[in-house]
Amino acid sequence: MSCVPYIHAMNVDDLFRRNVRMFYSWFGSVVVLGAGPLLALRLIHAGTPLGRAAGVVVGVVSILPWMWVVVGAIRCGDEFTRRLYSIASSISLGGTLVVISALDWLARARFIDPPELIVVWVFSIVLWLVAFIGVKRYYERAQ
Repeated sequence: MSCVPYIHAMNVDDLFRRNVRMFYSWFGSVVVLGAGPLLALRLIHAGTPLGRAAGVVVGVVSILPWMWVVVGAIRCGDEFTRRLYSIASSISLGGTLVVISALDWLARARFIDPPELIVVWVFSIVLWLVAFIGVKRYYERAQ
């Protein structure tokens, strides 16, 4: 994505097209983010070394499109968009670190069995979404 709007003024049609492209890239990245781990689990349970390796690659690569869209939104967005994404990412990172730390200490003390990391991964994504919606609502109400 280029940050063309800051170089020169865009007409309404170009701005609309850019926003539609951004929405579809966000939607596609969320679909890949949801379907990637499911495909990776199927590949891992195939049992062959090649299938397990492919499952690891698919699982890791499936988050990259979503990260690319978030970075693109921060990089090309206006100050308001940058603030929303940055604060939501900070809240999500902080919450995820607290949950990982708590789960680690609970597992070390043998209060719980070590949790599956997919649970932490899903929690992190849901926390980011909730934080983004909360931050967006907070800043839109303040205006």
